[in-house]
Amino acid sequence: MFITVVINTTVFSQTDNLPKWNGYVQVRLGSDFDKSTEFIIRRAKLWIYGKVPKADFISYKFQMVYRSFKDEALMFQDAYADVRLKSYGSIRAGRFVPDFTLQRMQPDYEIPVLERAIVINSLIHNEKQMARETGVQYTFQRDSLPLHFSIGIFNANLDKPAHSKDNYLLYTSRLVYKIIDRGNKWLNIGGSAAYRHLDKLTLTTIYKADSVITGDDFRWGFETQLHWNNFELQGEYVQANINRNKAYGWYALTNYTFLKKYQAVVLTEKYTSLDPASNNNEWYGLGFNYQISGKTKMMADLKTQKSGINYNYLGEIQLQVFFN
Repeated sequence: MFITVVINTTVFSQTDNLPKWNGYVQVRLGSDFDKSTEFIIRRAKLWIYGKVPKADFISYKFQMVYRSFKDEALMFQDAYADVRLKSYGSIRAGRFVPDFTLQRMQPDYEIPVLERAIVINSLIHNEKQMARETGVQYTFQRDSLPLHFSIGIFNANLDKPAHSKDNYLLYTSRLVYKIIDRGNKWLNIGGSAAYRHLDKLTLTTIYKADSVITGDDFRWGFETQLHWNNFELQGEYVQANINRNKAYGWYALTNYTFLKKYQAVVLTEKYTSLDPASNNNEWYGLGFNYQISGKTKMMADLKTQKSGINYNYLGEIQLQVFFN
């Protein structure tokens, strides 16, 4: 059924009142230069989007993903509807990533590194289901104002098959203000906050995998992003206060684009979890990207982290190809 819909949308994708489609695949070669070297499909995504006939203020999106290194199956990922409220913002309802932290809201195919920072992947809510939540979110954003604001309400404590098992909810909010806005030169600062009451949940990216947590979960972060012609710099600090425990981390990422198609990248990041067995030392890395066409690009990076008297290394090369 899904394949039939894709074929139909491909044939009629030029018609405005019919659904459209797009997608991409990321093929990656990675090595730790010691025990493991392998090819993986990091992501293969396919989505359908469009506007509701005779109600073009309502749009929708359905997305599926395949990851050979983890799920080895085509999985449902996003399904939501956006209702545009003219100059008053928009409301999104369905299953999607809550507006929480800068880098999580940047599409993975657009960021200049192969992976989001560890702290962003670790402190996002519902890490077991690709950071997706089911709920509703209001966003205020206008081109004429240097302000972005959102507030969302979602299921908080998920049980199989991903239904909320109690009366608690997750509340999220993000505020971003553009300090400088001069065309190709701009500077943003902002912050995110989220709260929920945990009810016997495992948080595998924060605690040991078998730890069951109950109590208050308050997460927050600060962000900044500078774009100055061909130069970009962004960084974030994110913290989770769970009862009396604290997990936190940060990253800084800079890149410079030259000759339109080439991009050099420098990064550093740190994440301190509440698992005694984790290595909380900083990572440092260099990267290089080549824009083949549009969003189709070749990417490579090399990162290192100190581990006792030795060092961990991770080198990766990725080809990203868009279908449209």
